[in-house]
Amino acid sequence: MWTVRGLHQKLCDPELLDRAISATVAGKRRRRDVAWLLFRREEVVVDLSARLATGRWWPAGFEIVRVRDPKPRAIARAPIEDRVVHSAMVASLEPMLYRGLRPEAFACRPGFGTHRAVLRLLELMRRHRFVLHLDIRAYFPSIDRTILRGLITRRVRDDAFMEVVDRVLDSGSALYSDPELRTFAGLTDQWPPPGRGLPIGACTSQVFAAHTYLEALDHIVKRELKVPGYLRYVDDMFLFGDTRAELRHWRAAVAVWLDRERGLILKRPEARVLSCHGHLDALGHCIRRDGLEPRTRALSRMQARARAAVHRVPGREPHVDIGRSVAATAGLAMFGAMAGR
Repeated sequence: MWTVRGLHQKLCDPELLDRAISATVAGKRRRRDVAWLLFRREEVVVDLSARLATGRWWPAGFEIVRVRDPKPRAIARAPIEDRVVHSAMVASLEPMLYRGLRPEAFACRPGFGTHRAVLRLLELMRRHRFVLHLDIRAYFPSIDRTILRGLITRRVRDDAFMEVVDRVLDSGSALYSDPELRTFAGLTDQWPPPGRGLPIGACTSQVFAAHTYLEALDHIVKRELKVPGYLRYVDDMFLFGDTRAELRHWRAAVAVWLDRERGLILKRPEARVLSCHGHLDALGHCIRRDGLEPRTRALSRMQARARAAVHRVPGREPHVDIGRSVAATAGLAMFGAMAGR
């Protein structure tokens, strides 16, 4: 297995931190904390570089924001300077993270994304007879940080960098210990077990959850189970085949692997095998062999973003790229409809 070294030195590079600031503030320049960061940009870069190099950097923790879009979720918002370090960490890890990925993993990855995943699902719907949609119960709150750290350590041979990783992981360790927050997020006393979880909202959590924690599953599905059609978007897994029996067998094998290797359980252990001649609700779209269309909920969210951009909502950051967002969604729907003709 190949490993990487020298990541801590790369993380402390002022040029990398400066690029991380640009990535962090993109589309958010009107916010007060972002404006203050940009006003002190050079000072922040020098300070962060020095503290990271000497081991004096510690995350400041998270502010919890409760949202209901589309379901109750606890979003963890880190201070702006912590988010810069998170972005720099992801940039340092990117070569390692992307090197082992299979082409079936579409989330949090340049050149892939939701729209390409939807078009790939449309292609697979036309190629196979049956489809099985699996997802993981309370995925982010259920991630075992000890297992995650072990997966990172297998490839990162840099103690100083791993110390920064540990501090970032530990900063969200108590997030799901609050009984009131667990109730709001729909978590039970039995699942997930106490002490687990990654904060939803941090870019490090998104990348670790989308790639590191389930990367091996993609190889198992394709190399050992030999599933002919497969796509994964974070914890949403779509398996395609030509008999119901083989899909049920794959469902059981995936459930066993998740439990044994990652301590996870499926949200619907007896998920139905669907005919590809029907429709598949996936990634905000209704996908059929003759085309696709956005689901009602996705259209409502797009309309809400458009209204927020046109009529400034007090206390909410406007969506500066609303034109591109609407055009992308509409273009995907039109392409899917034309592809079905």
